[in-house]
Amino acid sequence: MGWYLVYFMHRHLDFRKQELQALADLFGAGDTVAWRRPFGEIEHSPLWYVLLPSDDLARKIVERSILTKALIEVWGEGEDDEELNASIADATTFLPPDAQKQFLAENTTFKVVNEDFGFRERGTSVDPFGPVRRRMETLAPVVQFKGKAKMKDFDNLFYHVETCCSAHGHKETGLPMDIPARKYFGRVVGLGKGRAAIPMYDLTKRRYLGPTSMDVELGLIMANMIHARSGGVVWDPFCGTGSILVSAAHFGAMTLGTDIDIRVIKFGKVDKKTNEQVDVWSNFSDYGLPAPIGLLRMDLHKHSFAFKQTHTEGFLQGVVGDPPYGVRAGGRKSGGRKRNNDGSVPRVPDKFKNDHIPSTVPYPFSECMDDLMDNASRLLGVGGRLAFFMPCAADADDARCAGADETPSHPMLRLVAKSDQMLSTRWGRRLVTFEKIVAYDEKVAKKARAELNKERNENGGMEDLLQRMREVVYHGERAAEKKKKETAKLERTKLRGAEVWDPRKEEGGGDEKNDEDDDTKKKDEAEKNETPRFGPGDVVGKRHALHSAAGSKMEPARREKFRGKCT
Repeated sequence: MGWYLVYFMHRHLDFRKQELQALADLFGAGDTVAWRRPFGEIEHSPLWYVLLPSDDLARKIVERSILTKALIEVWGEGEDDEELNASIADATTFLPPDAQKQFLAENTTFKVVNEDFGFRERGTSVDPFGPVRRRMETLAPVVQFKGKAKMKDFDNLFYHVETCCSAHGHKETGLPMDIPARKYFGRVVGLGKGRAAIPMYDLTKRRYLGPTSMDVELGLIMANMIHARSGGVVWDPFCGTGSILVSAAHFGAMTLGTDIDIRVIKFGKVDKKTNEQVDVWSNFSDYGLPAPIGLLRMDLHKHSFAFKQTHTEGFLQGVVGDPPYGVRAGGRKSGGRKRNNDGSVPRVPDKFKNDHIPSTVPYPFSECMDDLMDNASRLLGVGGRLAFFMPCAADADDARCAGADETPSHPMLRLVAKSDQMLSTRWGRRLVTFEKIVAYDEKVAKKARAELNKERNENGGMEDLLQRMREVVYHGERAAEKKKKETAKLERTKLRGAEVWDPRKEEGGGDEKNDEDDDTKKKDEAEKNETPRFGPGDVVGKRHALHSAAGSKMEPARREKFRGKCT
């Protein structure tokens, strides 16, 4: 057991340690993991120390990671070359010099790589390896390579890592410049190979894609969080075009997808390049992945799984999904059809069954989240995992609007990780990961859900946060941004010398204040005599209202064409 230096990617900062912890849990070393801050105590530093049991286990963990570059067995660190060499020679701080000799022996091959953060020291066309050679020369007093240098198929890989900040005269590169200047040297135990899958499943090259298809990188991270692996089934209740299922299948899991929109599951679309019909199945075949065991049109609220626990509990390895939040277009669940007099739902005629699209009604996110967690706890085996995204806010006052739903809970599930991805300075989404800890108990689950709904009524819930997001984003921030763009456009027009028409002024000039007063009076008089209209900008509705009041019908030739969409 020892401390390793983790060299993270500078991406999805809140996900990095959570993903590595999840992989340690997957390989049975989760309880032994401990974290230590690097020099400078900077939270967003790409370098952290982690305690792991062995080199072999550390290698397994990092090779599957998406957000980790490497795990390094540190031989020394320091502020400058002199301090670094003294640290390497010190037998008490890191790996003792006697233990280093086996990796520097004559019968070994090696490669040294400069891995810097915040800047890059490049070689020249005449001397491409100059920066590496110079650093090896500074290490020569304490690190003597007796083996042979080899660029490929080497025995040992060494990293010379250097961080810098703006105080050392380096130009800003878009990376944080508050990381203290520090030098590290050590042997690489394992490289993060998981990122090689990102270009393989590039969304820009995928034939069947939707507007809400999950980003490849995040999909792979979600698959790691739920321990997707061979020998188990992963279910996505909101599968859409199957992006998250593709990531789970990459790690060998069998996949099951359901979605309430039968059009996405059944019909797909025509590929414009090949003129072929493509769908979720073709995504899997294009990547050479095993096809899903099933793609079903199913409502999470009225699911098709048997309610007998002996038949269903434990058949899922993991549940993963990206539920509809309802900020722009809310989630949907089955309902809305007219019922017979006895309350039963009328049958769909046989001639319409093939193309029938079931009717739906709004599905509040709080209810959707409850159904998702309850079904996951019902179908997962003990130790199985659930991961899904939910809205979150950066501001504490905004976050408190979520009330009882600020931290989701279920009596059969334990929250093991939560990671925020901020999409703006104020709003974002949170990936929450749960692990099933006890067998499903229906009575306990129903009681907990009733108490949660009661707390929502008293303290608010996710619907309150979503309503705040709608008001601020769509009626506040976006309106202000639109006004800002219009003002900038007007200023550019004036700078070009073009005449800007002001509708507030009458032709021939006049006093602007008097014009505004006259306009206000005319508007008030018009509003008194005006027939009530449907909305402030509804011209068609106003026209219909006027014709209805007059008792005449609008001529078909004058009617506005329908520009909406039947749903």
